[in-house]
Amino acid sequence: MIPGTSPIRTVALVGHAGSGKTTLTEALLFRTGAKERMGRVEDGTTTTDYTPEAKLHRTTVRTGVAPLKYKDHRIFLLDAPGYGDFVGEIRGALEAADAALVAVSAENGVQVGTERAWTVAERLALPRMVVVTKLDKGGDYYALLEDLRATLGHILPIDLPLYQGGRWVGLIDVFHGKAYRYENGQEVEVPVPEEERERAERFRQEVLEAIVETDEALLEKYLEGEEVTGEALEKAFHEAVRKGLLYPVALASGMEGIGVLPLLDLILEALPSPEERFGEGPALAKVFKVQVDPFMGQVAYVRLYRGRLKPGDTLQSEAGAIRLPHLYVPLGKDLLEVEEAEGGYILGVPKAENLHRGMVLWQGERPESEAVPFARLPEPNVPVALRPKGKTDEAKLGEALRKLLEEDPSLKLERQEETGEFLLWGHGELHLATAKERLADYGVEVEFSVPKVPYRETIRKVAEGQGKYKKQTGGHGQYGDVWLRLEPAPEYSFEWRITGGVIPSKYQEAIEEGILEAAKKGVLAGYPVMGFKAIVYNGSYHEVDSSDLAFQIAASMAFKKVMELASPVLLEPIYQIKVIAPQERVGDILSDLQARRGRILGMEQEGALAAVRAEVPLAEVLEYYKALPSLTGGAGAYTLEFSHYAEVPPHLAQKIVQERKSAEET
Repeated sequence: MIPGTSPIRTVALVGHAGSGKTTLTEALLFRTGAKERMGRVEDGTTTTDYTPEAKLHRTTVRTGVAPLKYKDHRIFLLDAPGYGDFVGEIRGALEAADAALVAVSAENGVQVGTERAWTVAERLALPRMVVVTKLDKGGDYYALLEDLRATLGHILPIDLPLYQGGRWVGLIDVFHGKAYRYENGQEVEVPVPEEERERAERFRQEVLEAIVETDEALLEKYLEGEEVTGEALEKAFHEAVRKGLLYPVALASGMEGIGVLPLLDLILEALPSPEERFGEGPALAKVFKVQVDPFMGQVAYVRLYRGRLKPGDTLQSEAGAIRLPHLYVPLGKDLLEVEEAEGGYILGVPKAENLHRGMVLWQGERPESEAVPFARLPEPNVPVALRPKGKTDEAKLGEALRKLLEEDPSLKLERQEETGEFLLWGHGELHLATAKERLADYGVEVEFSVPKVPYRETIRKVAEGQGKYKKQTGGHGQYGDVWLRLEPAPEYSFEWRITGGVIPSKYQEAIEEGILEAAKKGVLAGYPVMGFKAIVYNGSYHEVDSSDLAFQIAASMAFKKVMELASPVLLEPIYQIKVIAPQERVGDILSDLQARRGRILGMEQEGALAAVRAEVPLAEVLEYYKALPSLTGGAGAYTLEFSHYAEVPPHLAQKIVQERKSAEET
């Protein structure tokens, strides 16, 4: 055991899709004896990619838990998805961890998923490490280091690659000036090659200077010319990493086994224990994800931040007392029973229908809200119209959607009043595809389609006119007479300018109701009307035949007549879009956004990537998620946020109105 430290580490393994996280997890399980043989993503045999959706798409879609035992320590590794589509899973994993291990492919370098995961970890004040993977596939390690420095900050390479005959075969330990060759995953110490000694010494000096700058006592010694080495230097290094002052960069290959065990040593030595982050005290925990299992029901995944639990213990929650008759640790899809849990443990609670993502669990006094980590989920940006395929699907849809949204709160369901459609919002094409597959797992088949645009109508000039409703029957008749003026305005308002009692004030409410009811369907294409002021300034009534209903109808008639005279126009929703992509793709993005009638607002640098901001009509970006991969070589991402409504260009408005009328006729 590492002296003076807790035997628990809880680490989130994050990074861009395809950076080798799951393969590295398999290697760690295999090298520590948790598995007899490594699984393969391509074969669907890995421990953490166990869901049908992960096997189908050959990528992580749910955070998988991999508990390891190494050198009398227990390490809980959270293998998180790489696609930004699954932001809820990524952020949940980081909430549950004490540190972030960020995987970066040597082939592909710093990508959108790298920066996003790093930013969330930074906001949660997590210590961070980088592990460079897939060097066996190619890539320039030293160019990558420069990108990492430019993007992530105070990175500290502690490994350099060892090549033999042009092939990557091992590591040069910068810290200790030693080299190791790997054969079948077994480490053999070898001399540092002559041609690498100068570079290794240069990096060693960089590492030394970076470490001493974080420790005043060591810096004083160093400046006075004393040699700074050994235990004091290593202690300062580990302390700097725990404080988030330095970010070590290690090398590892899941497939070749290179650097796998040294990576575990670094995790134990440099990353914090649960006690260092949360101290000691009564049990404190949080549900960071839930998953519906066909056999175990709803399984809640719980991070125990501090304290100890035994089978039969009870935790408190906002929903009441939660008894834990058994304690289970997840290993992929399985739950392994344990006799005790302590701070740092990840627990799986089966049949936990009363537990929901984000719930805090505790013993003793109720904790303050800031006592547990919290990462806000961003708004989803890709909508689809959802409808059940058949009548049996329709009957079961409500319960299936409840389960889906319980599992994945980063999805959003809403009913669009203007169009009558149910919209499911997700974070990308893959996110929505797996949501559809998940609903099928619950026995419900649904169809997705491109949503209708919720257009609106408004007026451009002042107009006025009369609405008169007169109906004579055998008994009392109906009589209402309203003179109405409509004026363009930033938002709806109503004014009563009746003088002289030409209309009794008791009919005011009915008249406004008539106006608002008529405004639900404009005169151009039947879309809701916005941005107007309604002024009732004259009219007449009949002492016997007037009624609320008669004045409501008269007001509705007046609104439709006057709106036709007030230059009605069609409005469309405008969204603010932010596109993040490599610098070399900015030109293509700008051209594409302008072709979509976008108005460019600006461009800024975000690490190694560029962020383009623009305003663009929703109609032009409903399927932007399909275009972005080809525009950015698969390295882009975007967010959408509603901004305002704006007038549709006349030539497009005419087409939209005609299509709407044709649809109503059929």
